[in-house]
Amino acid sequence: MVQVTNSGFQTLVNRQPAPGQAGDFYGVNARAVVLAGPGQLKAPAGGLIVGNFAWADLTTGDVSQAYNANGQIGLLHRDEQAIIVTYLGVSTYVMNAGFPITLFSQVDQWALFAAGATPGQKVYADPRTGAPVAGGAVAPNVASVTGSVGASFTGVVATNVLTASAVTGYLSPGDIVNGTGVVNVVLGAQLTGTPGGAGTYTFVHADVSSEAMTSTSTVLDVTAVGSGTLGVGDVLTGPSGSPQITGQISGTPAGGVGLYQLSGSAISFASGTITVAAIATPWKVKSKAGAGEVAKISTWGK
Repeated sequence: MVQVTNSGFQTLVNRQPAPGQAGDFYGVNARAVVLAGPGQLKAPAGGLIVGNFAWADLTTGDVSQAYNANGQIGLLHRDEQAIIVTYLGVSTYVMNAGFPITLFSQVDQWALFAAGATPGQKVYADPRTGAPVAGGAVAPNVASVTGSVGASFTGVVATNVLTASAVTGYLSPGDIVNGTGVVNVVLGAQLTGTPGGAGTYTFVHADVSSEAMTSTSTVLDVTAVGSGTLGVGDVLTGPSGSPQITGQISGTPAGGVGLYQLSGSAISFASGTITVAAIATPWKVKSKAGAGEVAKISTWGK
């Protein structure tokens, strides 16, 4: 393999060429593609990473490398049809937005493993990027955080205003509040106080004296990150219903501490450990790879 600098000048030559590159075919087994209608299966805004998994929504034709439970999974082959758009760039592994793509649902292909891989391991997909991840019978975790959904607090309602104190968790507009004298009432905008905590909130309800209240929510409050990062497409293990992250509302960019919007109905989860597991695929590892190296993967054979 020849390595070059951003200016295009050669800097070294390896003694042995690389056995393959992520997204390359290998072997002679049959190949099958994800079928779609005319004009469908194009790279979205931001492009797609070649050699990673992607999910195709066959109803809309949308393709994403963030996990889509309704999508069909496939591997993005290296067709060498992308355009290098980085200033002074000499190579790219990003398929440009709007370019037509082919996803393979059955194929022998080279894949890049950031943490390495061993023959016989199952291949999983990172739910945020589609990157291949090798693991055993149980899906490996790609992120672990401390967080909560919903809150418990002491509430008083007067003149359509809720005063919340002793708040544990995070209160968000749209949460569903319940208590002895309150049943399934939607929380309005915060008027005063600590964001998401003690303070006053718009609350259309008859006056209620001080009582214990709880809220269910579709907002995840992450207070600490143990490993990895969070992102759109993550399916959370811990909260009931295994909700999926649909977007980051605020906080540290690129998946750190902050607030995240969840799919599904409002739930409650007391502060605790929440993990994100990789997504199972039908591929198996067929050759050994060290960290940051490529290995053969296949849908054929055991």
